[in-house]
Amino acid sequence: MRFSELPVGARRYILYHALVSPILITWYLLPYYLLLTGYTVLEAGALFTAVNILSVPITLWLGKKFQSIDIKKGLIGIDLLESSSLVAYGFAYGPVAPIMILIGGLIEKAAGTMYFLYPAYERIIYPEDRMKEALSIHLRIPELSTIASYPIIGFVLGYIWPAPQQIRLSFLAFAAYQAVLALYLYMFIEPVKLEKPVETSGKTRSFKGITRRYLPYIVVDTLFILAWLLAPSLALVYYVMEWVHGNIFHVALIESAISIATVVGTFIVDRLSREKPGEYLSIGTIVTVVGLAMAIGTSFFPLVLIAFFIVRLGDSIVFVYKRLWLYTIMDREEASMASALISSIRRVLSLFFPGLAALLSTLSPRAPYVACLALLLSTIPFYLYYLRRRGS
Repeated sequence: MRFSELPVGARRYILYHALVSPILITWYLLPYYLLLTGYTVLEAGALFTAVNILSVPITLWLGKKFQSIDIKKGLIGIDLLESSSLVAYGFAYGPVAPIMILIGGLIEKAAGTMYFLYPAYERIIYPEDRMKEALSIHLRIPELSTIASYPIIGFVLGYIWPAPQQIRLSFLAFAAYQAVLALYLYMFIEPVKLEKPVETSGKTRSFKGITRRYLPYIVVDTLFILAWLLAPSLALVYYVMEWVHGNIFHVALIESAISIATVVGTFIVDRLSREKPGEYLSIGTIVTVVGLAMAIGTSFFPLVLIAFFIVRLGDSIVFVYKRLWLYTIMDREEASMASALISSIRRVLSLFFPGLAALLSTLSPRAPYVACLALLLSTIPFYLYYLRRRGS
């Protein structure tokens, strides 16, 4: 399937993700800035944990507001909120730095309450009979944007403008750019309404009923998310600075290698059968684990790049088939509620994990990846069980 064969609305949505991809380097730039300005990894982890805990009342309140919403308005809201959070990070210096990080983090968490709109929108706007191919394109094009932009941004902030005040200015530049992307959404993205749960056989669909049906997926997704929560952006930045002895440029190159692997992975997925999800989920996980083992075992940067390439190659296979699994049990009518349920579980799980990942990092820069590897291995029996249940 070619990009041009997708519906216009789907093409514009994927293009939006390509345009927003360069901004995502700020996920690594913020912990890098903290470590660069003298914070220990434990202090940075404690700060991110404080953000998570303090954001709970906000996310709970906002979560109740989005049972029925125009996705277009929700996506615009995400960009405007995240632009505001980047402004706060741009003013995080001196004694006010922790306060501005907290403010920016709380705004970012508020935006995160609407992240469930992304898979819900994809479920509605991508062609039902070409979902696997559409998801591959959805992965591929934004990653090409990352490959083109991250090395340039990383080199500039790693070698040309490496000072803390210049990194703060970059946050403000990214904030302005993301505000412009909100205008793109307003002008070009098709409005899609998420309705309140519909009536089925005289009974309203409830979180309780959905949870029962989604339980196998939720168990596996929980293990998967726990694994990667133990290796967040803070862990990668600390790994690069302490184990590889690099800077934000090296982080950007790792992320570019990851993006190249994602693109390669999408072409591999295009040639795989849709009928054997459990088998390919297991294979993808094993490939990811092999890459993690390499990253744990070497500090030679070219090998580190290869290791993270392998990690994402496996993970891209897992992403597509795990999302396909979700879509096979998710009705269009319950896209909002089911996505919100899964998103809520992820938010609860993420509360204390920045601190835990930082604590592991104090033992060794590689320790978070050891823990991640172990948890990912634990998902394989569940995938194989799912494989047998499907009879593939």
